[in-house]
Amino acid sequence: MKKIQCALSIGLLAAGVAQAVLVDLALPAAGNHASGSGFSTAASFNGATFDIEYTLNAFATSNSPAPFIRSSGGTYFGVGSALDPNTGNQESIDGDDGEQLSIAGLSIVNFSANGSGLVQGDLSIAFQSLSIANGTAANDGITISFTGFGDATVDVTHPTTLDLTSLANFGSSSTALFLEPDGPQSNNRWSVSGISVSVIPEPATLGMVVASAAGMLVIRRRFLI
Repeated sequence: MKKIQCALSIGLLAAGVAQAVLVDLALPAAGNHASGSGFSTAASFNGATFDIEYTLNAFATSNSPAPFIRSSGGTYFGVGSALDPNTGNQESIDGDDGEQLSIAGLSIVNFSANGSGLVQGDLSIAFQSLSIANGTAANDGITISFTGFGDATVDVTHPTTLDLTSLANFGSSSTALFLEPDGPQSNNRWSVSGISVSVIPEPATLGMVVASAAGMLVIRRRFLI
């Protein structure tokens, strides 16, 4: 009976370690941010701590003034450009000025093992989901790519919360996401209100952690029985 309990413990531990950790990325703080600004979110996995960084890049047909990122209270954000008549339009991505947004440079930085036995290369990161605010009006639609604007795109009408992993063009190793309205209408406009990613352990890492845990359980069993 004790052997069965030990095996079950190891199996449950393995199942727990195998699960990716989901992280909601911190959005830009309220106000204006220059295109190319970087943002960071603290995260952890199995005792190791690190930051997840990404960069926001704004584009538009009109480049004077230069397109920028505009955040509404840190809850959602968009692209500000020359044709935006007010801050409300600056906080959305609008079709009439060819506004585009890239979320690029997704990476793990400032890694600290904290005695976990992990190294930064043991973990990979991938986009998981995207939340859209104010995207349910008649003309609202989003074009998504993981490789570049106009390249291998998928269109989604009336977007709300999108499971990016379910899209036909999803790239699990992509470190960038390219977003734009799917038409040029002035009332085709929406904002980004959430970005989540998965922190994924490499297969070799799982084996190492599970084997280590199994050894600890065996040692504990010898001393307790």
